[in-house]
Amino acid sequence: MEFKKTELISEHDGLRLELELVLPDQQPRAILQISHGMIEHKERYEGFMRFLAEQGYAAVIHDHRGHGASVRSEEDLGYFYTEDISAITEDLYQVSCYIKELYPDVPLVLLGHSMGSLVARSYLKKHDDAISGLILSGPPTRNPGASFGILLARLSSMLHRDGDRHCSHTLDRLIIKAFNKGFDQKNGWLSGDSDSVDRYNSDPLCSFSFTNNGYINLLSLLKEVYDSSGWRLSSPELPILIMAGSEDPVIQSRKSFYELRDFLRSVGYKHVEARLYEGKRHELLNELGKEKIYKDIYSWTEKTVSKG
Repeated sequence: MEFKKTELISEHDGLRLELELVLPDQQPRAILQISHGMIEHKERYEGFMRFLAEQGYAAVIHDHRGHGASVRSEEDLGYFYTEDISAITEDLYQVSCYIKELYPDVPLVLLGHSMGSLVARSYLKKHDDAISGLILSGPPTRNPGASFGILLARLSSMLHRDGDRHCSHTLDRLIIKAFNKGFDQKNGWLSGDSDSVDRYNSDPLCSFSFTNNGYINLLSLLKEVYDSSGWRLSSPELPILIMAGSEDPVIQSRKSFYELRDFLRSVGYKHVEARLYEGKRHELLNELGKEKIYKDIYSWTEKTVSKG
């Protein structure tokens, strides 16, 4: 097994994007590309990536712009350098293209978590022929308040000297801190594994706030992925797995969760499966009993790539 870090230069604006690859000792049978969530970084997925390599898969992840090492300075954490959401989407696609250059004949499956699932769904609208399968973990569901949130972020930018780099406590309270209602531990909404949550809370790369610019990107993505127009449906047979914990506040409700499945079916995808894990919270890959989640993802992916 080999752990390798490299970098790409974003074709959108020249931002340096740092990647991590975990490779098996032999030619990989498949590749899982990961699109991580909001206010975290690629190294948090190393345990899962190690598991995949043990099964003969390659795993690849990059820090999204404004996260981890994909920033121009530490002060830019939570800042995306643009309000054009195609930047973060095309960064993800650029990584896919890089992977395909390395392994041109190996099936590629994309897994997006939370905010990363929004990026993956935006990617899906344009590039569904680039992947053999898609997994959406802890996906944000349709929220009619997204436009109001964008308006608040723009107003905050107008009212503060640091403009779109300003970190709004109001937006944090409305969007992030609201998730922790009913949980005793700080950020307890993330996982029922208190040790995992403690590690998150003490991680300096998970301790920043989104800027107004970051929230505008996040909420614009949320609006865009529920817009059925502009969808370049090239692979209606693409297998899609949606998974979440039943106690995950990000999905809002069971009804909203299954409505996401129905939306993707309405767009034209014929094989969309939804799984709710009872009693689990937002970060399934860091939950108590995560080993079962790992195996479920592997089994689904193995079945998916074997069909190809």
